[in-house]
Amino acid sequence: MEFEYKKADISSLEKILQIYTDAQAFMEQNGNPQWGKGFPDKNDILGGILGGILYTVNYNNEIVAVFSVVNYDSNYDIIHGKWLTENNYLAVHRVAVDKNARGIGAAKYIVQCAAPSIAKARQRASLRFDTHEKNTQMKGLLSSCGFTHCGTVFISRDGTSRLAYEKLL
Repeated sequence: MEFEYKKADISSLEKILQIYTDAQAFMEQNGNPQWGKGFPDKNDILGGILGGILYTVNYNNEIVAVFSVVNYDSNYDIIHGKWLTENNYLAVHRVAVDKNARGIGAAKYIVQCAAPSIAKARQRASLRFDTHEKNTQMKGLLSSCGFTHCGTVFISRDGTSRLAYEKLL
């Protein structure tokens, strides 16, 4: 069986919420304050589903990971550094893997297959990610998948900084 991705639907809301809740706890246990308690919450997830930006990754007919994509992120307008491209990117956010599926390659599938496929279908020139400096797992994944660290961006909802990455497609 291979991984497959699809737009999330309402029937998956509780499973997605559980994945994010577990991911928040995992981040906290590993000293990563990136999402903090309660983010993303049920309303954020519901908005992602209804807005068509939230995706699930399935393996053996089970949801094993989630992520969201947007064609534009205002947090990326100002960077302390320099992006590889001016615009025409796909921003990938809120990558989380089910606690029982860690280590099977679901996050790598998102970064190397699912997100690039969505970006190419939308005729986007690059992928952009941001992550907290203490998110060692995501930093390592992005580096191993050929992303360039471009600088630092600041998140409007709380003013915190994130390391910014980009990869040309």
